[in-house]
Amino acid sequence: MNKKENYDYFNEFIEMTDCIVKSAYNLKSILENFDINKLNTDINVVHNLENQADQIIHKMRNYLIKDFLPPIDREDIALIGNKLDNIEDGIDEALINIKILGITEIKKEVIELVNILVICCEAVREAFLDFKKFKKTDLIEQKVIQINKWEEQGDRIYEKLMTSLYKNEKNPINLIKWNNIYNCLEETIDNCEEVGDCLEDIVMKNS
Repeated sequence: MNKKENYDYFNEFIEMTDCIVKSAYNLKSILENFDINKLNTDINVVHNLENQADQIIHKMRNYLIKDFLPPIDREDIALIGNKLDNIEDGIDEALINIKILGITEIKKEVIELVNILVICCEAVREAFLDFKKFKKTDLIEQKVIQINKWEEQGDRIYEKLMTSLYKNEKNPINLIKWNNIYNCLEETIDNCEEVGDCLEDIVMKNS
């Protein structure tokens, strides 16, 4: 690897989180202004962001293979990349599920869960803005606490939505459809927490 290229893993993580936050906001806008006739176009916007994130990961892995002395353990760099990719994939999957399941009308209550996802994605990005200074453990710890707080809020909203779904949805097909969508969103919020936990473990390891 040519060191003159000054490859910066930390900046690449931030680039990935930029894609994630943009995807989350796009998901929110798409569901709030849902138009079945625009769904394919809307999906492509998010899918393009997912492709951008994938390209960052591929580039990172190529550098990592050749890098003699990365700033943190190479296994941790690879793990972070995979965890961030899970968030981006989850957002993309939520929209694909809406298409595959033939959703024609969005339940208003799902926006409450999507709002938490957006906040969690923003919190993840904030954590990575400070990750380069990971030896200042208090900075990362504060950001991880925020991610965990919002993930817990997401759990409560998910429980409320699922309870309402099974209590009030009389159409079994619609129940299955929205069960899948809620689960996908909740898992993506959980993926945000996993990124925070990963950062916390790395900080402890390098303290």
